[in-house]
Formats: sequence, structure tokens, C-alpha cells
Amino acid sequence: MSSPSYLFVFEHFHMEIPYINHTIDLFPPWTYAMSLGTCLLYLFLVTTIFPLLTTKLSPNFKHSFAKIHHGLLFLYSLFSCVAALYHLIITGEITNWSALICNPLPPWLRFISITFTVSKIWEWLDTAILIWKGHSLKKIGFLHTYHHATTFLLMIIVMNLPGPEKGGMLLNGFVHVLMYYHFAFRLPKFLRPIITALQIVQLITLTYMWHIVPDLCPRYENFSREHLIIFLIPYALVPVYCLFFLKFFIEQYLFSSSEKVTSSSRKKQ
Repeated sequence: MSSPSYLFVFEHFHMEIPYINHTIDLFPPWTYAMSLGTCLLYLFLVTTIFPLLTTKLSPNFKHSFAKIHHGLLFLYSLFSCVAALYHLIITGEITNWSALICNPLPPWLRFISITFTVSKIWEWLDTAILIWKGHSLKKIGFLHTYHHATTFLLMIIVMNLPGPEKGGMLLNGFVHVLMYYHFAFRLPKFLRPIITALQIVQLITLTYMWHIVPDLCPRYENFSREHLIIFLIPYALVPVYCLFFLKFFIEQYLFSSSEKVTSSSRKKQ
């Protein structure tokens, strides 16, 4: 079963949209606007537009908006993750590594994959909610800002290769199920470090899947040579995510716990 064709490189973006019988073809400067332009748009929103709305929105609206936003993203992430898992089970790819990595997506799953990529722009509202709660960008931190500024770019690139594309919906979708459930309804405290650890694991796993596609799949054996810059971008972005997720994990769940124990001991003396 062949999937609708898809290719995103800076020189050309081509995508067939399943069930709509429409093909998108874009060339520079529109390909750069889709990728690098969205990074700049996010930074403009978080430094100018989102702060401007802080005083214009009522506290009740902000609270309700945050609850609905996180709840809907929880449901959407669950839907995307289950859809990918269902496909892997019914095709047998869940037990066939080469098929999982190399086989193209069917049209119905490609359609969901497109929405999954677009949802990375929807997730920008995570930052808006934090700003509306009174958090400065310094307090929000580099990891959050950098992550949201670049994930759409990463996802339109990841969609070039079927294994990471399916893996993204499955693994990233699963992590976001836990994360957005926590934001909407709160998870027990002991589960929070697990979410951060899973973020790191899924990033490393998806990067490995991306790395092996040209060697494992004849259809994509020339991809890394023909599109070298595009192939290298995940290697530039993902290690930064991992490094700062690891830093966050150590500061929040290791050193933070040690400091609390030390502080408690001092109070007892």
C-alpha cells in the first residue's frame, strides 16, 4: 500500500493531502516561511502578542481556557497515539522492525500525521497560558521556549521518513497524553519525573529511527546524500532538547530532593 507522497526540503515542499485530491507544491521563499518563519512567528507571539493579552483577558477566561486547551490536547494526543498503535498492530509492524521503519503510511494515517504536525503550532498556546499566569520568559525557561519554537520545523522534516513519522505519533503522542493529562487534571507527584524521563527516551529513540532509515530502507538509501541539510537538522535540534530535559530532570527531581532533605534536617537541629 503506497501513501500519498510527501517531501519537505528547503528547495521544495510537495504534499498530497489524502481524501481531498489536492496537492500542495511550494518553493522558496514559502518553504522558508513554513519552517524558519514559524520559529520567528512563535518568538514574536511570546514576546509581543501573548503578553499584550494578559491584561485584556479575565482571570476566569484564562483559567477556563487553560483547562479546555490542556484537556483537548490530552484527547488529541491519545487519539494520535492510539491511531498509530492500531496501524502497527493490524499490519504486524509492531513486531517487524524493518516494516515499521520502511513501510509507507496508509492515507488515513498520513492524514492524522498531517494534523499531528500542525498540532505543534496549537501547542504554542502552552506558552500563552504560562504568560497569562504571570510567568516571565526567564521563568518559563530556555527549554520550553526553544522546544516550542522548533518542534513544528522538526515535525515537517520528520514526516519525510515513514519510521520516525509513525514513531513520532506513537511515542511523542504517548508522552503528550501523560503530560497534558497532568496539566489538565494533575498526576501523582511520583509520576512527574517519569514524564521527563520518557521525553528523553522517546527523543533518543526517534533520532535512532531517523538515523537508520537510509541504511535499512532501499527506497530512502540516497535521502541523506541528496538532502544532507534536512537530514542533519534533527541531529542539531534533538540533542539540545535532550540536554535541557536532562538538566531539568536533575535540577527538579534529584538536586531539588536533596536540598529539601538538607533543609528539613537543619530545621530539626
